[in-house]
Amino acid sequence: MHLAQRAYVLVLLTAVLCVVGIWSEEPALAYLWHIPAALLLLGLALEGWFIARLPLEAQLSSAPRAFLGRPQPATFQFANASPRPLAVHYTPAVPAGFETLARVRRVRIAARGTVRDHVTLLPVRLGPQPWPTLPARVLGPLRLAWWTRPLDPHSRIVVAPDALRSPVRPRGLAGGARPRRVGGAGAELHQLRAYAPGDPLARIDWKATARAGALITREFSEDQHLDILIGIDAGRFSRVRVGRLDRFGLYANLAARFAEVVTHHDDRIGLMVYADRVLASCAPTRGLSGVMRLRRALEQLSVQAAESDPTAAAVSIRALLKHRALIVLLTDLDDASVAEQLKRAVRFLAPPHLVLVAGVHSGEIDALARAEAREWQDPWIALAAAEHEARAAAQRLLLQRLGAPVVAAPAEQLEQAVFARYEALRRRRRV
Repeated sequence: MHLAQRAYVLVLLTAVLCVVGIWSEEPALAYLWHIPAALLLLGLALEGWFIARLPLEAQLSSAPRAFLGRPQPATFQFANASPRPLAVHYTPAVPAGFETLARVRRVRIAARGTVRDHVTLLPVRLGPQPWPTLPARVLGPLRLAWWTRPLDPHSRIVVAPDALRSPVRPRGLAGGARPRRVGGAGAELHQLRAYAPGDPLARIDWKATARAGALITREFSEDQHLDILIGIDAGRFSRVRVGRLDRFGLYANLAARFAEVVTHHDDRIGLMVYADRVLASCAPTRGLSGVMRLRRALEQLSVQAAESDPTAAAVSIRALLKHRALIVLLTDLDDASVAEQLKRAVRFLAPPHLVLVAGVHSGEIDALARAEAREWQDPWIALAAAEHEARAAAQRLLLQRLGAPVVAAPAEQLEQAVFARYEALRRRRRV
């Protein structure tokens, strides 16, 4: 409970009358301060009785699922079933999976009415997020005090990995459990060339032949259906923030979107999430079932307060994959403590698999290494930053020498860089 302005007026009046009664020789004035004090106490008692029986409810209206890193509109709705209008101050408390909304908000609810207060939520962690109790206070009917009244919205929002803004329609069966033969599938036009003796007549391009005045043959390249597995590092270093999300959130969004791109080519997609142990694994599956299985697995995961063990993850990946596959490891490329284990993991997986290692390359450390010195400690900071950059570059070079393509890009460019490298490897048939 917090006293309001009207209560402070009564407190001040009580104090003044008390002083007057002490200094006055008139006996009638000695107990005059009892009147405002009694009014204040009686008013507070009546307000406390009213607030204890106040029919006030709060609800949260929003989509039941939110996408990681994507702002989502929501509405707090307050219902007042009492015959009096209410003034309510509340703090829009959010679960740990959402960015904090710290500003106190004020609403006025008409008698037997409702009011809606619109907010924008930003999901920053995956998984189900039960809504906490809203800290609120209500102004009493006599306007003597603000009374604490926690409100429970009884709501829950599940935060899922983000999807591609322009949806890609996955090819193949919706179930993805088994392939099927489709007429004309399995090959795509590679080039047109001059006819060579022995070429099937069905491959002659008669329109091109008419234009060129000589026989022209279509040359096809067979479609390849790849097994792809995404490995995500959920160790303690993945808690480092990159913009509004941490690195694990960035990797989860990348994996979910990558699955949509992969299934468009009718490739199979799988998942392995690890820290000091394997947290989740999904064998490569084709079609919509592979995408949904990966997304459901990611929804239940979070960063672990433990060191990453890429070598143990590599052993599990090797046991999970039955055929040659493209393995995309999303991990920290700058952490020297796991450099040796990452090198052993790549050696263990390749061959037979092709390992693509990708991670965030922060420009802040490079900027520190090149910054102009202004204070006495700046040269030492620049030397430390330059040493860190040199160690990270050496680690990336070592991985490339082991035959693992490396993608190191700023957070906002990492997704497109991984997609481009995947398309290039697919065109060159490296897998």
